[in-house]
Amino acid sequence: MIPVFGLLSAVLTAVGGYSLYWYHSLSESDRAKADQIALQYAQRLYSCGLDELTSDQLRRVHDLVKKHF
Repeated sequence: MIPVFGLLSAVLTAVGGYSLYWYHSLSESDRAKADQIALQYAQRLYSCGLDELTSDQLRRVHDLVKKHF
């Protein structure tokens, strides 16, 4: 049987690691702009702040912000 939980954990860890790498590769001004854009998407799509989003919602916001860069 396939260890679904372990496999899912590994995939989510890899996605999270890539997201951190992408974010830290931006310049300081681009990071500030990305933070502002992410907050705007969170408020517009989910009517809440970034700290209140689920992991799926955060992934969606991250994908939208990456399209700007």
